Amino acid sequence: MSSLQEIRSEIVRLTDTVESQVQTLVNDCVNATILEIAHPAWAYPAGQEVHHNWSWLKRKPYTLTTVASTEDYVLPRYIGDIYLVRHIDPDRVLERWADSKFYKYEPYPESTGNPSIYRLWSIEGVSTRLAAADTINIVSSDTDDSGDVDLTVTIWGYSNGTIVSESLQLNGTTTVTGSITFDAAEIYVAKSKDSEGDITVTEASGATTIATIGRHERNPVFKVISFYDIPSGAKTVYIHYYTHPKILHLDGESPPFDEKWHYVVRLGTLAKVYQFLNKEESFRQAQSMYAASVRSMVLADKDEPDYVSRMARHNPFLRSPLIRRSEADVA
Repeated sequence: MSSLQEIRSEIVRLTDTVESQVQTLVNDCVNATILEIAHPAWAYPAGQEVHHNWSWLKRKPYTLTTVASTEDYVLPRYIGDIYLVRHIDPDRVLERWADSKFYKYEPYPESTGNPSIYRLWSIEGVSTRLAAADTINIVSSDTDDSGDVDLTVTIWGYSNGTIVSESLQLNGTTTVTGSITFDAAEIYVAKSKDSEGDITVTEASGATTIATIGRHERNPVFKVISFYDIPSGAKTVYIHYYTHPKILHLDGESPPFDEKWHYVVRLGTLAKVYQFLNKEESFRQAQSMYAASVRSMVLADKDEPDYVSRMARHNPFLRSPLIRRSEADVA
């Protein structure tokens, strides 16, 4: 049972429910389970929690090119946990500093050069901040995103230093312009429900895209990384990271890891639906099996039988119970 449809059909069968009545509930429980598996500490007894980064979320490094005298860079939304930042020429691994260490040893972090420190400062709601105070435009890539009063895009930010927000109704591929002039400060955008197309959010005057909201997204967020010394020029930085777990939207989509572990999603979903139906004994049994399966999944993901981190030097005089070929043998 791998796809969202197959998992849902099995849950409906086991719980003796009607699929049309529980489809949304089961879909939500499937995705909640995937998010739980991605952060498995809950599956362990209190005080024995294991924080594990999954191999199936590990990705090749993201490459970023620095700009002279620029310290802050907005990262793509698919970057989750960062575990290594490095650059070449000179070859250096950058160290992440917390506030206490940073402000103790870098009280005036204005020097430029080759970065040796990085910091993750915040989460932004847009990929590009406004260059100046401006109104906001929204437009969809699909003409079907029109006339639905329940499909709106909300912009939250500041105007003259005061927190304000407005909701705009989409008009398909026709641009809609907001009425509020937002300050060039923090801005967050959110969509009320799934759309047929991708929503592009731009500043009205310069037409610069500040965010794109995918059809299944609600509110995009972006991490900001800062480098110190502030880069003195263009330097290629490699950011090694774990991505976010994939959420399932279509019936043919499957959990984002090896199929042999898909049953874990079924168990977690089953436990949640039993709890919703107030079947407490069935819930406890399913939840116990689910937690044990997650722990087994973590243990298996830690095991790398074909990985040799260090090769030992061969010593022909070292005694060993193993049978060795004579050094006089012909190759």
